[in-house]
Amino acid sequence: MNQLLKKIYISIGIAGAFTVSACNTDFLNTKPLGEATKDDVWQDPALAEAFVNEIYNGLSSGGFLETMLSSATDETMFTHNYGMKNMGEATISPTDAEYVNTRGTFQWGEMYKRIRACNVFFQNIQKVPFDKTATGERLKGEVYFLRAYYYHQLVRAYGGVPLVDVVYTLDDKDYTIDRASFSDCVEHIVKDCDSAVFYLHAKDASIIKGRATEGAAMALKSRILIYAASDLHDFPTAKAKSTVMAAAQKPEVLAYTSGNRTERWQRAKAAAKAVMDLGRYSLAFPSPATPEEASANYQQLFLADNTESIFSRYFLNTKSEAGGQIGLYNGLNGYHNWSGNTPTQLLIDDYEMSDGTLFNWGEASHKANPYRNRDPRFYASILYDGANWRQRPTDVASKDPANQTQTGVYEVWEPEQQKIINSPGLDTRQGPVENWNGSFTGYYMKKFIDPNVDAQYFRQEVPYPFFRYTEVLFNYAEACIELGEDGEAREYLNKIRTRAGMPAFTESGAALKARFQREKEIEMVFEEQRFFDVRRWMVAPVTVGRALRGINVVGKLKPNVKVTLYQRNETNYDYTYTPVTLVNENRIWLDKMYFMPLQRDEMNRNNKLVQNPGY
Repeated sequence: MNQLLKKIYISIGIAGAFTVSACNTDFLNTKPLGEATKDDVWQDPALAEAFVNEIYNGLSSGGFLETMLSSATDETMFTHNYGMKNMGEATISPTDAEYVNTRGTFQWGEMYKRIRACNVFFQNIQKVPFDKTATGERLKGEVYFLRAYYYHQLVRAYGGVPLVDVVYTLDDKDYTIDRASFSDCVEHIVKDCDSAVFYLHAKDASIIKGRATEGAAMALKSRILIYAASDLHDFPTAKAKSTVMAAAQKPEVLAYTSGNRTERWQRAKAAAKAVMDLGRYSLAFPSPATPEEASANYQQLFLADNTESIFSRYFLNTKSEAGGQIGLYNGLNGYHNWSGNTPTQLLIDDYEMSDGTLFNWGEASHKANPYRNRDPRFYASILYDGANWRQRPTDVASKDPANQTQTGVYEVWEPEQQKIINSPGLDTRQGPVENWNGSFTGYYMKKFIDPNVDAQYFRQEVPYPFFRYTEVLFNYAEACIELGEDGEAREYLNKIRTRAGMPAFTESGAALKARFQREKEIEMVFEEQRFFDVRRWMVAPVTVGRALRGINVVGKLKPNVKVTLYQRNETNYDYTYTPVTLVNENRIWLDKMYFMPLQRDEMNRNNKLVQNPGY
């Protein structure tokens, strides 16, 4: 009976619906007022620009993610039990999606989603009735840049990838496509960069900051050509350095298998020089008077736009954007921050002494105070034990009136017990503020974190630099070194050294190349350069393949001294510093990690794909 009634009610409802429909059909033609159809987009210049704005969203927060790419290198370690551990331990596999979820900026599906949007734009842009021709040209230039950028993200992570410049529809019979050769992918990116330059030429002044410019396209071209000339992408060189690379089924997908490598370096040099010759960019704060000024300048360099900003991602507090939380993600647990990506002792040891000599634990003066007389950029980039920092949150302020980083264990006098006790620092994992958080390494990031904003759960408006002029100078100098033009390379490397307050390079040949690689590590720390650099230089086994190290700091009261509230003071304390090997991650290097694996589900959808060697 219930089923019968149900059928009757349904029949009545259907009949009623058809009766209403017969009376008035206007409602069938009503479209949502807050939505636009695909045809509307290409009839309205404002909607076309909004479409391009959405393509920009593929840039995500740049490198300002909770899990930073630096934690897959020897720069930092991720504190928590998720993120980049499988990359550091070389356990990543084609079915392991962890890195994909945390690294949207080279996620296969996400990048192709944006590339498809670029192709849709090019298929329809000629339909848009722009009032000014320049607006359409500017948007074309921006989209050429974005497509080039997204392809470059795929290529530097995976090698050659399918090149798709058409818009697939449901009517297409076959969606499978081979991976293009590495050289074809490079040429595709270069061509898109050149097209972007053509359409964006002389328009920089009219472009809102955060959008692509002629300079951004030229900087991207410079980067991809430096990659193209590097060891990893010259197959004779790569197979001599790696048995895994030598076993590649299709080496042309990963590298140049023929051609003149010298010409590739010359081309890379010319691309970098073209950016330099624009005359629009220069090193910010080029001539500091003192090491202290050099350090202050370097810190300021990353807090706002300056003369070397080429292309950046900006964040607004009013929009609660995730990229504005870089301080929360990486700040000290003694400030109620999350202590996410923490610098390793490996990185700390790579900072030179202020006189340009290498740091050495075997030197008594270095071991006694490892944070004295270091490269000025160290003090601007790293929070170490005893480093001054911002005011503590109100609930912690009474425990640290001096506002100093506390990552050690210190003796203090306990009046009630009338004895000396060991007191863990506020910013340790044993401290009294948040002992479930905190750095394992004994260090915290300082670079990119604005010291002038609220210390707890804050957002900041510090831009992420995708491209800055210093990288272009590095590209130029690297090409010069490889071409045997050491004097030219030193000239531009020493401009960077002078800005940093460091002595000039005088080396040549292999020694200069080694100094250059260390200089780039330090200057561009936490900027997502090193992950790719150590791979293309093929030095990963002796850099990111090293075991993780941190520091143990102990402060012992001097005889007859009683301190009840700890504050760093060498009059009251003797300090010891002991580097330690960390067991949180079993950092190793396997040559399969020169490239990321293609995801298994993607290969299942496209049976023409060939997996990278070693997976």
